[in-house]
Amino acid sequence: MDEHIAATIDSNAKNWVVKNLADKPGYKSVNYSRIDSIVLSYRNDSAYIRLEDSIMQIEALRFQEMGENFKLFNERKESGYYEKKQAEYRKKQERIKQKVEPNFIGYKVDHHFTVTDSSGAALLNKYILCFDKNGNLTRVIR
Repeated sequence: MDEHIAATIDSNAKNWVVKNLADKPGYKSVNYSRIDSIVLSYRNDSAYIRLEDSIMQIEALRFQEMGENFKLFNERKESGYYEKKQAEYRKKQERIKQKVEPNFIGYKVDHHFTVTDSSGAALLNKYILCFDKNGNLTRVIR
């Protein structure tokens, strides 16, 4: 990343904070993280994520059946049902990994800060400020 983009990100982040956070009761900046790249990859692919969820659901089913229906659990364990289902999902994930190319989309900066709640307690918060390839703020994640 060149110095101009870094300076643009820094300026845009601080301007957004001034406009949107600085007037909150008890606002106090804690820190800004280093600028980091945002790269979309297979791990961001919705189909890959659903398959990961399916693998976890099979694992949860294994434990549920172990406790609630031990006979069925033993039958499925002996037949390799749980492992076969998970392997099927992992095979589909591998195909997604092969197809999805990493794609650099921009940068992010984490901003940690405290604000005061109604009782006077300081609450730690974190916002993630997302920027495009040119350093323009595109979105803020709470």
